[in-house]
Amino acid sequence: MIADGHQAADVWRYTPRQVIGFLGFASKRRRQDAAAALSIGAMAARGDPKELKKQIEKLERD
Repeated sequence: MIADGHQAADVWRYTPRQVIGFLGFASKRRRQDAAAALSIGAMAARGDPKELKKQIEKLERD
């Protein structure tokens, strides 16, 4: 949880329910990030260079 931005002192004061909740949120976010990276990688592997450039520009704006 510290790697996800929680302060160490705060983590030690969390209840077990809070720990489970925060770990669940972090797990879901990591799965979503992995799915996005896989999608982008697949598009890059077989994509049109113009479309790739547009996607990169969009990601850099957001």
